[in-house]
Amino acid sequence: MTYLTQAQIDQFRNEGYLLVEGLLDPVADLDPIIEEYKGVLERLAHDLYAAGAISSTYDELPFGERVIQIYQESGKVHAQYFDFSLPQGNVKVDTPMWVGPAVFRALRNERLLDAVESLIGPEIYS
Repeated sequence: MTYLTQAQIDQFRNEGYLLVEGLLDPVADLDPIIEEYKGVLERLAHDLYAAGAISSTYDELPFGERVIQIYQESGKVHAQYFDFSLPQGNVKVDTPMWVGPAVFRALRNERLLDAVESLIGPEIYS
């Protein structure tokens, strides 16, 4: 199935990126991921607090503000905790990553897969 228009495919090929508005539903597709990531952030905040890397867990802050505050105070971006893949190298037993069910569902989203297929062809699982 071709999900994207030829103009969108051309834009991707010419500019290297493509914004497809409405591809993912913010409530149905993205809110469950944010809910999962709240749990990831909760564990990260408590680990950093216990290690003395931050002065508070910032439980009272909304998710986005909490992430920013923790990153700023710890002096690190802890993106790997929220990543669904391992880094290219230096992988250890305790290298963090997140493969929760909401993230997995998003990666299997039919609209997303159809859009990707429009760009790279039908064999997207290998």
